[in-house]
Amino acid sequence: MPRKSSPGKTLIPQCHAVILAGGSGTRLWPLSRNMLPKQLLALDGEDTLLQQTVKRVLGAFDPECVWVVTNEEHVFEVRNQVQSVDKRLLDQVISEPLARNTLPATLLAVEQISKRLPEGGLTAVFPSDHLIRDEVTLRRNLQKAGETAAKGYFVTMGVEASQPETGYGYVSLGRELDVGVYECAGFIEKPDYSMAKRYHRDGGHLWNSGIFVFGCKDFLKAVAVHQPELWAWWLAREDAPMIDNYGRIADISIDYGIAERIDNIAVVRAEFDWEDLGSWEAMYRLGKRDKDGNVIQGDVMAVDCRNSLLISRGGRLAAVGLQNMIMVQTRDATLACPMPHVQRVREIVDMLRAEGSKLAECHPKVDRPWGNYVVLEEDHNYKIKRIAVHPGARLSLQMHHHRSEHWVVVSGTAEVEIDGVESVLTENQSVDIPQASQHRLANPGKVLLEIIEIQSGPYLEEDDIVRFDDIYGRAKSPK
Repeated sequence: MPRKSSPGKTLIPQCHAVILAGGSGTRLWPLSRNMLPKQLLALDGEDTLLQQTVKRVLGAFDPECVWVVTNEEHVFEVRNQVQSVDKRLLDQVISEPLARNTLPATLLAVEQISKRLPEGGLTAVFPSDHLIRDEVTLRRNLQKAGETAAKGYFVTMGVEASQPETGYGYVSLGRELDVGVYECAGFIEKPDYSMAKRYHRDGGHLWNSGIFVFGCKDFLKAVAVHQPELWAWWLAREDAPMIDNYGRIADISIDYGIAERIDNIAVVRAEFDWEDLGSWEAMYRLGKRDKDGNVIQGDVMAVDCRNSLLISRGGRLAAVGLQNMIMVQTRDATLACPMPHVQRVREIVDMLRAEGSKLAECHPKVDRPWGNYVVLEEDHNYKIKRIAVHPGARLSLQMHHHRSEHWVVVSGTAEVEIDGVESVLTENQSVDIPQASQHRLANPGKVLLEIIEIQSGPYLEEDDIVRFDDIYGRAKSPK
């Protein structure tokens, strides 16, 4: 029997909310990287952007009506962050086998919502990386969007442009349907500066916020009509494991795949403040400036600098005589960019990926469901890590084809299994893990376990892990 939605505080009757938390945030490199993208970072206050979004949505929807969609790479961190806001949302996190943009992700959520609302209902979709402070006005505008969607419209919310912006998409307004509600006359994806200036002046174009409200049945019908290949995969998904076929479906957004192709689309003029923290320029614009117009975060020494964004998340950043510059330093990378060229940061990420660099993928510290590790040093035939394991946690039972390992316990108690033989190690004790042996590390104690791992061998990447058993539900390696 499908579980019915509670009337509670949910603003729109028979409506569920979907938070999309699977983006990569390449324009905020080097802080945002594939393994820890911007929505999982605290860029504006103590909460991450995802946690801020969850709190905002919970102000308008009951927990059982809120879903969070991410991908397998990020699902454990997303669950940790979501449950820190409200533990009731832990079972409402949906994981894609891999990232396939916003349309397939929304399709996964609508399937779950349709089980709760079998007679038909609405879905409100929210990006997880935006900044909205006026939540009272947001809720009022959402109610207007819900009323419009209940009439059969696919609704997007447009935001008044505060300045010309080449990094945002725009919606063009048609005739007025109701107070503050218009037909959508078209979508424009990231115009050049002269066009953005014109849109800013004419009043007939709004920033596309990425917030949508629509009927579940209307959405599924639109997918069937406008994305027949995706729909065919959807109908056949029960015949094969999802992970086997998910990589074959199109990487496509709701905007391009549905919104730009249908006729019954409406725009609600949003009256709340809104920012897409999609670039360093936006971070500068929203930041607290000093007397010289600089926005400074972290260990920064600035001499004669003006109107610049200076951020350090690793070591001291010393800057002299900079004007209208972006300087962002992490432990392993530094970005220097004139403010007018900030949209080109993604070109750096593309170059790093083309050369196979890890700098586009992860930080030196990598979070895992059992704890984290930091790469301290590496070269062609060795790698040194500091590994931290939470109390009661344990790594998967695994083996490596191309490397051996040596573990030294720094603090805490380690439970070690090697080819079925278990032993317990304490501070300053060590053990060798031969190549191709099945092994597992666990923390049976009540304090954090820290070890130093020294890897040796011709190939030391993370994909040389053959996984046999895992308490966190990660996929076993194929035999």
